[in-house]
Amino acid sequence: MENTLIGAASRPTLIRVAAGAQQRELSRWLVPIGGGVLAAFLIVIGTPHVAWYMRLFLAVVAFLYIGGQSAAYLWASNSDQG
Repeated sequence: MENTLIGAASRPTLIRVAAGAQQRELSRWLVPIGGGVLAAFLIVIGTPHVAWYMRLFLAVVAFLYIGGQSAAYLWASNSDQG
């Protein structure tokens, strides 16, 4: 078999394209996680008069709800979902 310059040049290009797509896939999930953490943080600092266990419960609910809504929206918009 012969090694051609065309085949040799296309492999690094394909690797770069695949790496860029993987980076975009990872970075798109930062928004749901960041939004959930921000919502949980705001719940905790916004309720100083509430007991710690209730604040923890509310923060977890806020994180799951806000992060889940954003993640569901991103998942539904995924191009490989038929």
